[in-house]
Amino acid sequence: MKKRNLIAIIMSVIGVAFIIAAMVLVYVYGRGATTIDYMISDFFLNNSSSTGNTIFGIITYLGEAIIYIAILVILYYVWDKKKAFRAIVALVSATVVNASTKAAFKLPRPDDTFGHTIDETSYGLPSGHTQISTTFWGVLGSFVVKWGMLIVSIVLPLLIAFSRIYLVVHWFTDVLMGFGIGLIILAIFLVVLKPIENYFENKSTTAKIVWSIITGIVFATPIVLLQLFPVLELEAMFSNLRYIVVFITVSISYAIEGKVVDFDNKMDKWWKGILRILLAVIVLAGVFLYDMFFDPDPVTNLKMILDLVVYALLGPIIVLLLPWIMKKLNL
Repeated sequence: MKKRNLIAIIMSVIGVAFIIAAMVLVYVYGRGATTIDYMISDFFLNNSSSTGNTIFGIITYLGEAIIYIAILVILYYVWDKKKAFRAIVALVSATVVNASTKAAFKLPRPDDTFGHTIDETSYGLPSGHTQISTTFWGVLGSFVVKWGMLIVSIVLPLLIAFSRIYLVVHWFTDVLMGFGIGLIILAIFLVVLKPIENYFENKSTTAKIVWSIITGIVFATPIVLLQLFPVLELEAMFSNLRYIVVFITVSISYAIEGKVVDFDNKMDKWWKGILRILLAVIVLAGVFLYDMFFDPDPVTNLKMILDLVVYALLGPIIVLLLPWIMKKLNL
């Protein structure tokens, strides 16, 4: 048996064990005053410090989508665009699974029990920060098989997970299930990556575009159905669909990039990498500022549709337009 497959089996077993443990703790024991969930959240709610809140607030921000997108864009321009695209697929897969699972369970966060205010609107189980960081950094760790990267791919998800508990924005069981699902997605990714790449290697551009659209529809289906029935959750649905739209437009742009732009990661000068990153930062900063300042309360239908348009434009801008500019400027 290949070493990679053995690792995937071990991760899957651990992941299943974590999920079962979380389900038992939630549905058998509940979240009353004598349960592990309640006692852990109550402890941190009453014993956390302002310094700790600041430190773990920064750490928890490392699990935000904009951070992952920024890292992937940097990797695409200055390291390896093929591996960056693989990581994009893994990131979107983890995001969709998390959004669908949250919508399926519809379990609240600790603030509903303790009454403290948190800046989160999604459901609690499982923790998205934990699940997605486990998958994302695990995938990057599989690309860079070095001790330093291995330590980062283990320690950073653990810190992000702990920050969610420390800040009392998630129950312990939310984080436990997040680890479980994240490990299973990572295990699947390790096993199926090569066969899928080999399958698409000689496919036509048209076939790749069609598969990108089909994959996007498959990703979107559970999110739409779970947030459409039995109760309409339009804002949450559109919020999750943004990332699927990015995936579709990035995938289509990536399928045609070789013929339209044929961008090369290699650089003859180190400063060219800095300029490439600065160009990407300008685009991402624009999206960040848009999210920050154009956020009406309540959210309107126009805002939700505009979100999809803005995020859809990220694909061709990042994969086609910016690389074309870089080639023209000889960066």
